[in-house]
Amino acid sequence: MLEDLPNPSFAPGKTGPRLWEDLLQYSPQIKGANILARQPPKFEGKALSTPGHKHMLSQLTDDCVLPLSDVLDISKSYNVAAICDECRLHFNIEVKFTKNKKYDDCSICPVGDPLHHFRYEVELSEPVDSTKQYPQGRWVDKLVFSCSGPACPTIVTITTKAPILSPELTSLLVDPEVLRARMKDAQESFPYLFAEESEIVPAQPYGALATLLTYIKNAKQRDQRPIPSQNLRFVTNIGRDAAVLLKLAGFTNSEEGETWKPPSLEMLDNPESGVFKNMQDMLEEIMILMDRRKPDWGKPDVRQKIVRANKEIKRLLGNEKYPCATSNWTIDLTIPEHPYYAGIGAVGDFADPLVFWAFERQSACDPDNKPYYFQCLEDVARGRHSEMLNIEVAKARSEGAYTLAELSASYEYFGINPDKYNSDETFIIGSFESRVRDAPVHEHQARANLRIIGHALKSQRILNASDKVSIRDINTAYDWLDVTSATPDDFILSAYKVRVGDNAMDESTGKEALKIIAEARQSHVLLTFLETGAIETPMETGAAYARLGIDDRSISDDLVISVFNFRLQDDPKRMQELRAALRAIASSRDSAKIKNFLETGQSDQPIMGSADSPVGIENIGNTCYLNSLLQFYFTVRPLRDMILDIDNFQEMEITDEVIQRKRVGGRKVTAQEVERAKRFVRCLRTLYQNLIVSAQSSVTPERELAYLALVSSKDEAEDEVRRGSMTAMGPAPPLINVTDENDKMEIDQKPMSTPEATGDDDASEATLVNDDPPPPYSGPNEEDYVMVNMDTKPTHMDNKENYSPKTEGLFGFIGPLRPPLQGVDLNEGSGGFQKGKEVEAPLTPPPEVPNRPPPPIPPRPKREDSSKVDMMMFGKQQDVTECIGNVLFQLEAAIKPEEIDENGEQIDIVKRLFYGKTKQTLTFPNSADTRIKEELFSHLLVNVAEGDRDIYSALDSSFDIEQVDLEGREARRYLSISHLPPILQIQVQRVQFDRARSAAYKSNSHLKFDETIYLDRYIDTDNQDLKERREKSWQWKEELKILERRKVSMTKTQAGVKLSEALDLTREWLSGIDSTEDDMEINPTVLAELEERSKAMRRELEVLEQDIKDRESRINSQFTDMRKHGYRIHSVFIHRGSATFGHYWIYIYDYQKKVFRKYNDGYVTEVSNVSEVFTHDSNNNPPTPYFLVFVKEEECTTLMEAVRREIIMG
Repeated sequence: MLEDLPNPSFAPGKTGPRLWEDLLQYSPQIKGANILARQPPKFEGKALSTPGHKHMLSQLTDDCVLPLSDVLDISKSYNVAAICDECRLHFNIEVKFTKNKKYDDCSICPVGDPLHHFRYEVELSEPVDSTKQYPQGRWVDKLVFSCSGPACPTIVTITTKAPILSPELTSLLVDPEVLRARMKDAQESFPYLFAEESEIVPAQPYGALATLLTYIKNAKQRDQRPIPSQNLRFVTNIGRDAAVLLKLAGFTNSEEGETWKPPSLEMLDNPESGVFKNMQDMLEEIMILMDRRKPDWGKPDVRQKIVRANKEIKRLLGNEKYPCATSNWTIDLTIPEHPYYAGIGAVGDFADPLVFWAFERQSACDPDNKPYYFQCLEDVARGRHSEMLNIEVAKARSEGAYTLAELSASYEYFGINPDKYNSDETFIIGSFESRVRDAPVHEHQARANLRIIGHALKSQRILNASDKVSIRDINTAYDWLDVTSATPDDFILSAYKVRVGDNAMDESTGKEALKIIAEARQSHVLLTFLETGAIETPMETGAAYARLGIDDRSISDDLVISVFNFRLQDDPKRMQELRAALRAIASSRDSAKIKNFLETGQSDQPIMGSADSPVGIENIGNTCYLNSLLQFYFTVRPLRDMILDIDNFQEMEITDEVIQRKRVGGRKVTAQEVERAKRFVRCLRTLYQNLIVSAQSSVTPERELAYLALVSSKDEAEDEVRRGSMTAMGPAPPLINVTDENDKMEIDQKPMSTPEATGDDDASEATLVNDDPPPPYSGPNEEDYVMVNMDTKPTHMDNKENYSPKTEGLFGFIGPLRPPLQGVDLNEGSGGFQKGKEVEAPLTPPPEVPNRPPPPIPPRPKREDSSKVDMMMFGKQQDVTECIGNVLFQLEAAIKPEEIDENGEQIDIVKRLFYGKTKQTLTFPNSADTRIKEELFSHLLVNVAEGDRDIYSALDSSFDIEQVDLEGREARRYLSISHLPPILQIQVQRVQFDRARSAAYKSNSHLKFDETIYLDRYIDTDNQDLKERREKSWQWKEELKILERRKVSMTKTQAGVKLSEALDLTREWLSGIDSTEDDMEINPTVLAELEERSKAMRRELEVLEQDIKDRESRINSQFTDMRKHGYRIHSVFIHRGSATFGHYWIYIYDYQKKVFRKYNDGYVTEVSNVSEVFTHDSNNNPPTPYFLVFVKEEECTTLMEAVRREIIMG
């Protein structure tokens, strides 16, 4: 909040669009809640009253001060003056800026935030006072609002003024009865004026208004001639009773009373004078009244070239453009907006991420009412059927969020009167303990209710009581850790670390659960953790050998391990004792092999480096995804060579000229970002040099490299804000793929005490996203549960692992028109590619499949307080595409452009290697109208939500034709590829959302792909043969859908049997009825009819299945002979785990040696069986590909080089 504003520390607000919507319905005269200044009353199921109309505001341009460009100058103030065409209320919306004392560099929203979020400033406002007497009865209402954005200096003042022509004054001109009475008075007072009139007709409202308009207009144009008060026009239209209107406009009556004198020129030349303002307001109101009372509706309006004020007001409020809801749900403008939107300060057309941002901002500004705001969010998410919002609701619940109804239900659960015992912690905990003793089977439910009360009261004592659990057996242990008997040891250890990470009270309970599981499983990994984490007296070496029964201390490490295994098999109960002895021997020998065995249960030693084998990258703290990514980039020869020779490619001097022309991802790059990027590339160069010259089998990257790769400059800047020493870093780097967070795949923590881990796939799978405890939920399959329950909400800066991508990912983008195609749209075109044809009319997007990112990368390693790498920053970026975007952004920010395209965008090696173009085509039946739009893409997105599929059927969903509605016309829409990138990247969407459980899960469906794929079918071309094949394929697919729907209707019933089987069962049951005993007679024709129907259905089903196979065969073979545009597989990124946690590695193909290698952190091994790459096993937690990289066939060996080694010994 701005320090020089008298705003309370906590107060609710509303976004700019919400303020605008409330302004359109605002009238200070309406009794009750002030919808503009105050929050709406909490919605309790009853519809809230609404005003009679929405204001239709016409802009009074002469009274406006408008910005000359899209960028507002904070040294100036602006205003928009307007009048409502319906009620004639006058509005003035003024925007000015005040210096924020906390920040040297102010940032006007929506640069810092997606939108303004305005809070009402009570002490600066002067709302209308119904007890106050206003001059001429014309009240003025002044409301002041300030933006709650931390660095935003925006102040908005909305002034509303009553019409100058009150209802009483207006009736003098438009009321027929008044006009008739005026005519009668004129006839009686001035009969001579009517002597020549053959027919006397009373004045009409339009004429009376026109007369007054003429008088005022002439005076305003400096016509000083007096108005005769005894001519026919005056006495019939104005008369003596309406002369008060002339006085209001500044006219004065002569002493003789025969004329009215216009205002003096001195008054007219002073825009601030009351007379000038009154005349201006009267003119506008009279013209509005005249246009509504035209006697001939063919007559042109008095007001010409009306300009609506909407656009300029929205521009001043910062909400001219913002992400709106897409076509996956429909807004019915005939239905009033649900009050829950207003509750969180939002509007109904917000995109899902913007709705969630509004909820977060409202909750931060008014934390005491967060339960109500959470209730609003939950209902909005449910009403929209939004996967993204439902996931955020689930996450918020895991962090302790609750609704008002749930809080009331929790008190009722324990029979507690909150008004009486609201602060009695002892009584509340006692009620809980009594309930658990009476019904131990409901302990979990009781703890959940107690936790809600603890959060509501902000009572750590109650929260601690809700977390304490007695571990009775192994099942209780599994439940407490929210794992199953099938969960791997590493995952269990990760679950433990997350569960106790932020709550020391849980440590003893956690160790008890871990000990029970470890002993039951005889787990080396778990027991090692328990033993090394506990305080114990080391065993003396001699006693250790004696304990294992070893007399000869010179035997090899392998034999020592064999003896240990023999003793353990003989007496498993001695596991802890025997392990303590083995640890003492490992310490005395300083044996890496025995230590490795104790950590992992495996005795294999890692291999040494060689000149013809790549070098691994050690995991320095949950960096398995980053390691895979950097290994992939190392094999891209042009990219690697550029990084190794960065001194000749980087921006040398960061001058103003360089910064002025530096644009990456459609935005300017700051000097700080360039410096940071150069530092990153230097660190990356060091790593790549080590990968080339190291004699070891693996190298350890610098922690600064991991920090710079995983934490964006935006996150770094936010961290500085949190620390109170922010420097202007500029906006965050753009994401390569801006997607919905529903696809987030969270990772569990690898123990930091295992530097000698083996190359096993699960070696670093122990990486959970956050340090908060998981929920007590376990789905039917271990991969289906989502560990998102957190009893303490992490701060915004300290832990974002469960948060959606923030402003850089939510508000700087327009979502993709087709979910499977992702990328950065650089103003619809970019240098180096052929610019596509642009159309002025927007292309209507089709219904979208919810867009999700791939599995998120593991939590980031933490910086040491004494180093540049800050511990608070790791964990800022959590999903794969953010990491890719951050790495590529910094590569581009660090290097000089090869050229600058027509939009000012930098074209360089990154864009030339990884970017292609898609072409969207819209055609209309019976019309030659064709619309085309081209967009850049960095990778394609395929979905495996509906089960196993091959790569072509997955890609087809992006490029197939579909029917859309555009401008009230039916159109056919499809995509093609107009420019193929040298390196094609395909992201596999695996995280899905289970609506029934309101939880995310990972789809382990198999995606079949071959070593070479061909993209001919997707190429933009004029080849008539290809076009006809596409049309035929689309036709077959539509037929296939109809056939499959029919098959489903015949094979799936509520009874779980086919329809034909249901008919057979019905016939058998009816046949078994004894009419003599059951008093029921069965018509024999019914039984015959059932049998015939059953046979007919079987015959139809056989035909259906054959037709389906026929269509599938035709579709699969339609393009098999088209092999001009081939791409060969190069890299397969693998994730093993669930939507909660897991481990990453990568398979990379060596085109020179023609082998696949598996890069698993520090271990690189050749793949002996390639089926390991292309298929996965059928267990319930298989490794699955989530990112595929293909390379153009003709450029494989020139672009990619897996091994580059120049070993330096010593």
